[in-house]
Amino acid sequence: MDIKSLDSRLSVTAQPRLDELEQLAAQGFGTILSNRPRGESEDQPDPDDLKAKAQSLGMAWHEIPVKPGEYSQADIENFAHVLNSAPGRVLGFCRSGKRVAHLWALSQSAHRPVPELIEAARAAGYDLEPLRERLEQQASQAHSGH
Repeated sequence: MDIKSLDSRLSVTAQPRLDELEQLAAQGFGTILSNRPRGESEDQPDPDDLKAKAQSLGMAWHEIPVKPGEYSQADIENFAHVLNSAPGRVLGFCRSGKRVAHLWALSQSAHRPVPELIEAARAAGYDLEPLRERLEQQASQAHSGH
């Protein structure tokens, strides 16, 4: 499992397997956040099995399923809510981790400079340059109160 930190609270990885959840609990993750739609691929573990295992290990489980590149304002706000209200460290996942990085940056753009978000994602292996214009738009809307 290749886990990368986006900030002090959120780390990101590709789809974890059921048997990897114990490692995540041992590493101190208190919340698991899936951005993967159910049934996205045939090799995808059953989300209900993952949820049950995570909860049995004392971790909270959240799902905000999104398709790549399709992030509604509600998705962004839900992501921010989970991140802000989650106990302890959060591990977000999707197929590759890219959607998690995108939603994280979009949810944080009102509070952190866009270049800082792009750099943090780059350090974790995710390119947010294609999203720069939307990030700047989100930031400007937040600052203008709209």
